[in-house]
Amino acid sequence: MSVRENILLRNGLVVTMNQEGDIFRGDVLIEEGRISKLGKIGKTSSCREIDCSNLIIMPGFVHTHIHLCQTLFRGQADDLTLMDWLRRRIWPLESHLDPASMRASARLGIAELIKGGTTAIQDMGSVRHYDVVFEELQHSGLRAVGGKCMMDYSETVPKGLLETTSDSLRQTERLIKMWHNREDGRLRYAVAPRFAVSCTTELLRDAADMAREHGCLLHTHASENRDEIALVEKRERLSNLHFLHKYGFTGEDVTLAHCIWLGGNEKQLIVDTNTGVAHCPSSNLKLASGIAPLVDYLIRDVRVGLGADGAPCNNNLDMFMEMRLAAMIHKPRYGADAITSEQVVRMATIGGAEVLNMADEVGSIETGKKADIIGITDEAVHTQPRRDIYGQLVYATHYHDVQFTMVEGSFLMEKRELTTIDEQATVAAATSELRKLIDRIRS
Repeated sequence: MSVRENILLRNGLVVTMNQEGDIFRGDVLIEEGRISKLGKIGKTSSCREIDCSNLIIMPGFVHTHIHLCQTLFRGQADDLTLMDWLRRRIWPLESHLDPASMRASARLGIAELIKGGTTAIQDMGSVRHYDVVFEELQHSGLRAVGGKCMMDYSETVPKGLLETTSDSLRQTERLIKMWHNREDGRLRYAVAPRFAVSCTTELLRDAADMAREHGCLLHTHASENRDEIALVEKRERLSNLHFLHKYGFTGEDVTLAHCIWLGGNEKQLIVDTNTGVAHCPSSNLKLASGIAPLVDYLIRDVRVGLGADGAPCNNNLDMFMEMRLAAMIHKPRYGADAITSEQVVRMATIGGAEVLNMADEVGSIETGKKADIIGITDEAVHTQPRRDIYGQLVYATHYHDVQFTMVEGSFLMEKRELTTIDEQATVAAATSELRKLIDRIRS
């Protein structure tokens, strides 16, 4: 990670995302990785000054659901629905990941996320090699909650990814002890059974207990696809969400990805348990899974964040795309004003931080918080003229408009150049490792 220095971001248009929704033209002083002062700040001699008069300064994006292990598979699984996508393409590819290909996949995904203004993620890996993902996260400077996925149900999981219950739990506990709260809390662990279809009840129960014993988050997929729900109902005689709830997968320490196909009482269960939801509109559309009832969730004050999901079910890791779709796809059914652009930017920043239980540290620009901040050009031809800053960010701004990305006051990208990752070498390694992986599948 680049060297931390005291920095004064001078004269930017600061979109704070604080509770009051403050937006002002002014300065942000960063000292020891935290925001120490906001407003009009006089001359200083002890920090580096950066002219931000042509930039929007805002909190970095928080992706609440990502699969770094799948970045290598971009374009390898198009035009399939979820279960076919998994069985025919993704699971065979994942089962042939080795440490080198996992490293290449994680690094490629991290580089893409940083270049698009992401400062924090919640990641779900494959069943093996998750130390490699944490090593890449450690080196990159990105903030992350992550964990290996867990899969032990022999009737649905392919042999190449099948774990025993005891091995899955043992490896998860080892990773928790190794990585949870590393880098002064920048890296944290999330216990991550893949979804109800791939896990025994024993694994789900013990995974939930383990997470709470160690103070970790719980992260799984839920009700993404109607075929998935039918499999669970046939096996357990329970709805998907009530099945997960029975074994501990609801609560303020839980993030459920997708939650598209929930009945009314299941939605109320989300509310009653204060469970977090990761809304992934690009993935849900590309896999033809459906459209999550986001308006209902927001009306009921459900904690909702946004996520790109994995590259092969989306083909990019672009929060601007997720914001645009989250704002637009619900309008034909609920009305043009059903979800405002301000609500969507909130989900991408402080709302995501709330889902990951880190809103006291990041997600908004406020004195005392960690300086996870991005700068976005305010002079692009495709964003002018502007009437509303939130509308500009959601409907007009592009991934390439992000000029810098910093975590705890350290630049991970400055002037569109990555500082902790060699971009050219990363792309070359990804291309090479995918070729090797496909050769392993064919041999």
